[in-house]
Amino acid sequence: MARLDRILDLLDSFSNGSPVASAEELSNRTGLPIATTYRYIRELVGAGLLVRLPSGYAPGPRIIEWDCMVRSNDPLLSASREVIEELVADTGLELLLSQLYGDKVVNVHYEHRAGNPLLEQGRGRVMPMFRGSTSRVILAAMRPRQLRRLYDAHTGDPDVRRIGEDWRAFSRAMAEVRKRGWFMTVGELYNNNVGLSAPIFGDAGHVLGSVTLISGQARFQMFREDYLRERVVAAAAAITDRLAAIAPNGS
Repeated sequence: MARLDRILDLLDSFSNGSPVASAEELSNRTGLPIATTYRYIRELVGAGLLVRLPSGYAPGPRIIEWDCMVRSNDPLLSASREVIEELVADTGLELLLSQLYGDKVVNVHYEHRAGNPLLEQGRGRVMPMFRGSTSRVILAAMRPRQLRRLYDAHTGDPDVRRIGEDWRAFSRAMAEVRKRGWFMTVGELYNNNVGLSAPIFGDAGHVLGSVTLISGQARFQMFREDYLRERVVAAAAAITDRLAAIAPNGS
């Protein structure tokens, strides 16, 4: 494993919900030798990525600084802001903007409408890869080789089996979603909630992420389903077009 990967694993180990951890706990979580763990901790503290507390170590202020930088400069957020604000204003539903990286789908923005119940899966949360509409449309839009690699790595996952009992059935289900250009689930992530998603594409037609409208079934049924589908698909297409129009280096 490359050194950078080990350091990132150490930072990722805080994602289990424990805000503070000792060096020994971090060593156990990552499988790194304790001496190596201490060495990486010293480097991360010096870089502001970890902070030393009386009870252990916690994510540091530089991570907050980077989050601010992303919020201000991320092309996906810049390209989508007006589109998603309009969609939420017109429908009154909740909205997630999510992005693929590696084998994860992460929520990069949560647009909340006042008066609606808050969702648990806000900004920074990792979504289940094989459950829910947010990830399903991303999976369906992947290139065949990328999708097969992901399937082979998770073939024993019950969520994968629910999509298709074998690769042929799984890929056929993905092809159907890809052809439609949207996907809807009911109650897969939240009891009684509907999720309706469409994919966003980046460079050279590679899938970048998705946009998802979420609401309880009663609220969702106040609209014609085809109207919401059209709005979500149109929003994803508009964000894709806006991303393509962003010139390098802001020129």
